[in-house]
Amino acid sequence: MSRLAALLPDFSQPAPRAPVGPTLTEAEVDACEARAYEKGYRAGWDDAVASRDADHDRLSADFAQNLKDLSFTYHEAYSHVLRAMTPLLEDLVTTILPAAVDDALAAHVVGELQNQADRLGSMSVKVSVAPEQLPLVEPVVMRDVGFPVELLADGALTPGQADIRLADREIRIDLGEIAEGIRIAITEFNHAAQGARAHG
Repeated sequence: MSRLAALLPDFSQPAPRAPVGPTLTEAEVDACEARAYEKGYRAGWDDAVASRDADHDRLSADFAQNLKDLSFTYHEAYSHVLRAMTPLLEDLVTTILPAAVDDALAAHVVGELQNQADRLGSMSVKVSVAPEQLPLVEPVVMRDVGFPVELLADGALTPGQADIRLADREIRIDLGEIAEGIRIAITEFNHAAQGARAHG
């Protein structure tokens, strides 16, 4: 056991007391505590401000990324809609617009003749249209106009055009110009849309 006792310290004797140094007064302790409190408070405040700034920066970055994603999604959707609309617009120009001009020409001729009916009286009225439109216009004019009208085919006129000749003047109806304006507008829209898709 003596070997074990040699290895372990002996606690049977009280430890010698350390010399006591100068003691602090209560005011000094209070001042020390106040400084420590102020230092801790300042450190906590700085941590809170840094945390708030970091959160603000993170939220700003997230918001900017969301806006960028949303912008990309909008442009992607817009581009997709334009791609999907292009065949529809082309069909409108090549199929529906010519048919609409054919149907509308007869209505415009009848409308113009009805506007002039009061002053026409017994005057002779001649209406000329493109040869291919004569079968479309003739039944409508004969049915809806209450006075005699002579319908003529004129090879110089294009589809959508009609000349109404009265004794004292001539009236030109040209739906072809309107149709051509619509065609040009749709074509320019398609070109602009393709350019926008190509450049992002």
